[in-house]
Amino acid sequence: MVQIKRDSFFLILLLFVFCCLLSCSEPENEKPVVFILKTPLISLSESDFADELDLKKAAYPYNISDNPEEYNEMVIHLVNMLSEESLLLSAAIDLGVNITQIEVEAAENEFKKDYPENGFEKMLLENAVSYPLWKKRLKTNLMIDKLVDQEIRSKIEVTSDEIVEFYRKYNMEETQGPKKKNKESKKTIDENELISVLRIQKTEDVYEAWLKELELKYPIEINWEKLRSLLIDIEGNGGSKNEKND
Repeated sequence: MVQIKRDSFFLILLLFVFCCLLSCSEPENEKPVVFILKTPLISLSESDFADELDLKKAAYPYNISDNPEEYNEMVIHLVNMLSEESLLLSAAIDLGVNITQIEVEAAENEFKKDYPENGFEKMLLENAVSYPLWKKRLKTNLMIDKLVDQEIRSKIEVTSDEIVEFYRKYNMEETQGPKKKNKESKKTIDENELISVLRIQKTEDVYEAWLKELELKYPIEINWEKLRSLLIDIEGNGGSKNEKND
C-alpha cells in the first residue's frame, strides 16, 4: 500500500516537471521577430520595413526594379531616413513626448480639407497606400514635429538685430540679385514672416548637431545581413537574394 502511494507520488511529480518544461519551452511554430534596425528603445521589424518600402516605391516608377542601381539606392535612402526617424522617436519616448488621439484626428481632418468628397480615399488608392499605414505615418510625423518644437524651435530666440540684418539681406537679394528685380515687383514680407523664416533657418543650423548627440545616446543597430537580402543583386543580373532563394 505504501509502495503504491510512493509510485503515484513520483508519477505525479514527473508529470508536473514535464508540464513545466513544456510551458517554459518556446513553441516550435513561433519564430522570433526579425528586425531591420533598432535603437535601445525601439525596433523596426522586417514587416514594418516592408510596409515602408511599399510606401516609398509608390513615389517611383512602377518598373524601378528593372534598374537595380536606382532600386538599391532607393532602399538605402529609406534605411537612412528610417534610421534618423528612429533616433527622433527614441528621443520622443525618452522625453515623454506623445500625441493624443484628439491631435491625430484634428491633423487628419485638416489634411482632408484639401481632398473634398472622396478625394482622400482616391489619393490613397492611386498611391497604393493603406489607410492604417497613412495614419501611422501621420502620427509619427506629428510626434517628431512636436519633439523638434519642444527641444529646438521653442528655445530659439530671434533678436531685433537679426531681423534687421535679415531684412537688409532680403532687400539686397531682391534688388541686386542676378535678375536685378525691380523694387516695385518686390514682395513685401511682414515681421512675423521674417521671424518665422529666421526660426526655420536657425532650427536647421542646430538640428544636425543635435542629431549627432542623439546618435551617441541611442546607438542604431542595423541588420545588414537581412538588409542585403532585400537589395537587388547587380552582379547576379537582377533579382533580390530573397527572390533567388524562393
